[in-house]
Amino acid sequence: MADHPAPRSTPPKATTTDSPDFLSTHFLGPRSRRQFSLFLFGATCVGLSIFSTRRALVRRYVTTLPHFYQQSNALPREAINLRKEAAEALQIATINVLSFATMMTCGTLWAFDVSGVEELRARLRSMKKQREVKGGTNVAQDQIVAREFEDFLGPSLKKKTGKDENQEMKKAQ
Repeated sequence: MADHPAPRSTPPKATTTDSPDFLSTHFLGPRSRRQFSLFLFGATCVGLSIFSTRRALVRRYVTTLPHFYQQSNALPREAINLRKEAAEALQIATINVLSFATMMTCGTLWAFDVSGVEELRARLRSMKKQREVKGGTNVAQDQIVAREFEDFLGPSLKKKTGKDENQEMKKAQ
């Protein structure tokens, strides 16, 4: 008998995570790119807010430096407007917080593969339905938690409501 080479079988298919289809649909697909672009928008906002914060701090620092031929114990060149400084500080802090919140929100949505508000609502509804199917909400446990919460905040709430009742009675007299 002549030795014939055994027919080659097709190579095993790559796993789903190694296939180019998986990469193109999950990591490099248009949906993921759109979500990542929103995250990059938030990161760009953070970068711009850091740049504007640094610029404001440097500008404030430079105004305190004396000129070359100015005495070191002389008053600053310009009068400091505290209202303007407070408004600028509030503005910069607001911009920093909003840009960071935008970056974190968009990054979280990208990580959880959520591309819009409607999709988020649909996922939450499906989670709620799954919870109801598995046995519903545990009413007894919810009541225990509510009772513990009342016990924890009860004294302070009673004090607050007691003060309000006393003030109302004084006003009524």
